[in-house]
Amino acid sequence: MSKSMKQILVLAAVQSVRGTPVVPVPGTNAILARATTPSLINAEFVDRALIRPYKGSSPQLAVGVHRTFECEVELAGSGAAGTVPKFDPLLKACGFASTVTAGTSVVYTPVSTGEPLLTLYCYLDGLLFTMTDTNATVSIELNAKQIPVMKFKFMGNYSDATDVLMPTGVVYTGFTQPVTVGKDNTPTFTVHGVAAACSALSFDLAAQQTYRDIIGFKGAISPDRKPAGSMTIELDTIASKNWGLAVKQGAQGALQLVHGTSVGNIVQIDAPALQISSAPTIQDQDSVAMLSMNFMLPPSAGNDELILTFK
Repeated sequence: MSKSMKQILVLAAVQSVRGTPVVPVPGTNAILARATTPSLINAEFVDRALIRPYKGSSPQLAVGVHRTFECEVELAGSGAAGTVPKFDPLLKACGFASTVTAGTSVVYTPVSTGEPLLTLYCYLDGLLFTMTDTNATVSIELNAKQIPVMKFKFMGNYSDATDVLMPTGVVYTGFTQPVTVGKDNTPTFTVHGVAAACSALSFDLAAQQTYRDIIGFKGAISPDRKPAGSMTIELDTIASKNWGLAVKQGAQGALQLVHGTSVGNIVQIDAPALQISSAPTIQDQDSVAMLSMNFMLPPSAGNDELILTFK
C-alpha cells in the first residue's frame, strides 16, 4: 500500500539524559512543520574484501547505523510576549539556552556545553520513525515576499520503523501565523551600522553533527559550530558604507533584524561580530544594483554569535 506524504506528524520532546528516551504525545509535543523528510536508515558501509577464485563484489556490512531527519518550521512568535514558542525543544537541541522574562521576552543564546537531546517521532501515513538521543542544527531564511522559515537537521539513534495507527488528539495551539518578509513587517535591518535595503538574508548555525560508534559509546555528538550566512542588499554610496574596505580590513560589526510588529509575534535576530567572508558580487535585480555577500559570525564575548529574541 502506498504512503501519502501529505499525512505526516512530527512530535518532539526534550530528554533529561542521554540514553533515556521519553514518549512525546500529540496533545503537547506536536510540531507544526513543513518540507518534512524522514530517512529510513543512515549508515556507513565497510567492504569485506573477500578473495575467491572468481570475480565479483564482496558483501558489505553496515556500521554506524543511525537516522537523520529534516523539516522546516515557520519563524514566528508564540502569540504572547514572554511565552516560550512551541518549537522551543528544537532550538534547544541545536544548542540554544533560553532566558524567559515573563510578559516581555524569551531570549535564545548559544551554549558550549550541556546541550539537550530530543526524542523525535515522525509518523508517515501509518509508519512510525523514531529517533532518540537526537541533536540538531538550524538555518534561518528571511527572503523578501516570502514566509521566514527555520530549517532543522536532526541526527539520532536508529530503530526499525513500525506500522502503527496515526495518532489522534493532535494539538497545534501555540503556533502563530507568521508574517511575510518586507518593509511593513520587517521594520529593522542594520548591518555594520548601516540601515540597508535587503532582499535576501540567511543564517546557518552550522552546528557540527557527527555520529560516533566506538567501543563504549554510540550516539550523535555536536563537537563544534561555525555560524555563517549570506545577504543581498542594495548597493549604496561609498560614503554610506565602503564594503570593499570592510572586506579588506576584516572588519567586524553588529547585525540586527527585527521581524514582526505585533507584540507576541516579534522576532529579533542579533549578531554582534559579523565579518564578510567572501568577495562581494554585484548583481542586477529589477534593474537595481545589489550586493551579494557571504559572512561568518564569530563570537564577541563568547556564546553570543547568534541571538534570537521572541517578544
